[in-house]
Amino acid sequence: MARRTKAEAEQTRSLILDTAERVFAAKGVSRTTLADIAQAAGLTRGAIYWHFDNKVDLLEALQARVLLPLEEEFARLAEADDPLEGLRQRCVQDLVELAGNDQKRRVLDVMLHKCEYVDDIGGLCTRVDSHCERLMQQLTRVLEHAAARGQLAIGLAPDTLARVLHGFMLGIISDWLFNPARYDLAAEAERLTSTLFHGWRGMPSA
Repeated sequence: MARRTKAEAEQTRSLILDTAERVFAAKGVSRTTLADIAQAAGLTRGAIYWHFDNKVDLLEALQARVLLPLEEEFARLAEADDPLEGLRQRCVQDLVELAGNDQKRRVLDVMLHKCEYVDDIGGLCTRVDSHCERLMQQLTRVLEHAAARGQLAIGLAPDTLARVLHGFMLGIISDWLFNPARYDLAAEAERLTSTLFHGWRGMPSA
């Protein structure tokens, strides 16, 4: 019975997150209440509060859906034989998935375009910054591993490249989400990332 109850609780939590994605995307975060989400999900407000204390907790859980797999991948790439190519392929994969995955698109659109980091969700700024800084540290480790294997061109600093890549991906994603009809992101993903990474790889040793 306990196992079934735990499974049911996880199912309810997933329903809340799925519903929150849609409501936040439609109304924006500041104009959405937990009561709105409860009504859309066919749940009571008590069911929402059982899983999430407030909108900040809910938004952080939505963000984790996107970021946690990325953190796991960076940890793997930090020990890969070809970390630079693996990182490039991951960037391509992320852009292709964004173009074809409605859930990922909704979450990122909410976080980048539908969320005002003020007032009652102001505390989210600190949490988002903490997540981003952790990702930057992991990304830097991947690029340090690439440098140690002689994959980076001389003079390129891993921490600087990490910032460049973060800004590149964030810019591409934000720009495309603003108007997805502007171009075919999945079709352009390979060329976009290859253009950036082309100048990073060092010359092979003789």
